[in-house]
Amino acid sequence: MVDHNLNTRIFLTDGDFRELFGDQIYRLVGLMNAAAGKICPPCNGYCCRNINCGFYSEYFSTCPIFDRRPRECRYHFCNEVFNAAPLTKDEKDLMQQPVEELICGDRGEIARLFFLFPEFPVDEKGLISLGIGDEVAKIKAEFENGSISQDIAFARLNKLTF
Repeated sequence: MVDHNLNTRIFLTDGDFRELFGDQIYRLVGLMNAAAGKICPPCNGYCCRNINCGFYSEYFSTCPIFDRRPRECRYHFCNEVFNAAPLTKDEKDLMQQPVEELICGDRGEIARLFFLFPEFPVDEKGLISLGIGDEVAKIKAEFENGSISQDIAFARLNKLTF
């Protein structure tokens, strides 16, 4: 049974993402993630900084909400990752379609899946629109000044995404 509330969620589990986008896209994104795992750690958060992710801290060892990333983050890969992923030309073309719709604002199939959100959900304005901007900033500051551990920071940030 399809959870019709999925189309109003910003933060998605792997299961949510799979249900919305189907097995093929889920598999392809998984291949992209595997390629990213080899490329991303030495990049020091280039993509996260590039999209102005409010959850990003240069002091975190990884994305604190990786298991609850929004659809935009799940499709955000640099060209190096895109080229390194073991995808056929047809699969790369298929991966480009949703990205083009999300980035270009085309009101195609992907746009119909989600309500219109005025901001990129994880940048500062998006987090403020969601009502969690101040709390995200507070948790990151507490972690960065040593008041809380990374595990506690990640747990608290993840609670904000439900």
